[in-house]
Amino acid sequence: MALKLLTLIEEYFFELLFPVKCAACEKETGLKKKNRLVCSDCLKTLSPSADFFCPLCQAKTADARICFSCKILISGSGKNFLLDRLIYPFHYKNLVIQKIIKAFKYRFIKDLEIPLGRLVAGYFDKIGEKDNVGIQKFFDNAEVIVIPVPLHKRKFNQRGYNQSELIARKTAGYLGITPAADCLLKIKSTKDQARLKDGQRPENLKNAFVCSKPWLISGKNILLVDDVFTTGATMNECARVLKEAGAKEVIGLAIARG
Repeated sequence: MALKLLTLIEEYFFELLFPVKCAACEKETGLKKKNRLVCSDCLKTLSPSADFFCPLCQAKTADARICFSCKILISGSGKNFLLDRLIYPFHYKNLVIQKIIKAFKYRFIKDLEIPLGRLVAGYFDKIGEKDNVGIQKFFDNAEVIVIPVPLHKRKFNQRGYNQSELIARKTAGYLGITPAADCLLKIKSTKDQARLKDGQRPENLKNAFVCSKPWLISGKNILLVDDVFTTGATMNECARVLKEAGAKEVIGLAIARG
């Protein structure tokens, strides 16, 4: 009892010296047990969309697959887009979600995995109520493995965690399916994709990923998880590696679309 009291006193004075602030609006949240890292006011502004869009042109679609127009463009270009579908609850232009993701990645606030995990769970609840075109069947009727987009070990050591892996584990826990963070590895240290032009991104990722355990994913459906989807170069390269290893279908899940 005395030890618990001393711990509470210590936490109280620590909060006075270093007050916890909302990752989005930087309002002090005090000693609240819930919504300490993202305040209730900011969370109220985050309503996940249940609509699906083409992964390439962002035209609204029924099933989150590439639209007919983009299929024609790709077939005439000689390029391949191997991600079967892309689903995401938010757009990165939403400043609240943008600030949360940046704090998660660059300010090293690891515990933001908790509110982000709740937002992903709310998103799956929402699309589960709406979906009648196969997304729900993907999870209900097939053996699915959740795999995060991996970090190179150098960047992992700098950050101390892979933000995509944390979200993947939260998502897998909510869906009750298997996470497998070690099936896909990043073996080449690459330049930051955000600093490259769109045309440079695929080349930057060439031979960067490898499937380390193809026997675990052969014939399986994969939910590939990342924090932000921008041009799709990273997820597309991961999907290529996974399919070469025998994956059946690869759906991308991002927190936000850039």
